[in-house]
Amino acid sequence: MKTFKQHLQEASLWDYMYKKNKAVFYRGQSSSGKGMGIGMLGLGIYLTWSESMAQSFAKKQSRGIVQTFKVKRGLKMVDNTSNDFAKAMANLGRKPWEWSQSKEFSGFLTGELKQMGYDGAYSDNPAEGIVIFDKKNAKEIR
Repeated sequence: MKTFKQHLQEASLWDYMYKKNKAVFYRGQSSSGKGMGIGMLGLGIYLTWSESMAQSFAKKQSRGIVQTFKVKRGLKMVDNTSNDFAKAMANLGRKPWEWSQSKEFSGFLTGELKQMGYDGAYSDNPAEGIVIFDKKNAKEIR
């Protein structure tokens, strides 16, 4: 069972990123609609708080663009270094750092985290970014 301090630490990083960016996050995307994100945090819409990271991805793509999104307030997000994330990975027979680029793996991870009540996952690394499982929780604003 998590202590209050563990809950506070996990919530604080997401709350800090959310408030600092005023709920605005970025997505580098190719002209075909493929966005950044390698599936290590689950399935959904991958975003980053670093506009330059999104721009770097978009520049590597043919006619890539950067989209700006507003993320819904009050989402329950899991840190990829948390005990809950490690538990979800263990349920898939993996260590927290043992992920796969397969859609099947990402789908199972998303299912595990959703069963725990999470709306998305995040990393403190802007290249890994955040994933919002339900696209309705992130609205394109420009």
